[in-house]
Amino acid sequence: MVLQRNEQKQRTYKHWTTLEDKRLIQLRESGMRYRQIAEKLKRTPLSVEKRYRKITNPNYMMD
Repeated sequence: MVLQRNEQKQRTYKHWTTLEDKRLIQLRESGMRYRQIAEKLKRTPLSVEKRYRKITNPNYMMD
């Protein structure tokens, strides 16, 4: 795909919900791999891994 000068590739970002966070933690603690979790949550493996690391970091404070 070739982009023209005025065109930009649009990023899609879907915010994580509290329910998704809980599901992510449950699935990861059950031994599921990031790739498998990503398929279930319809997200990328990288997004799932980053989110997991963020929400399990003791220094991270949720709003």
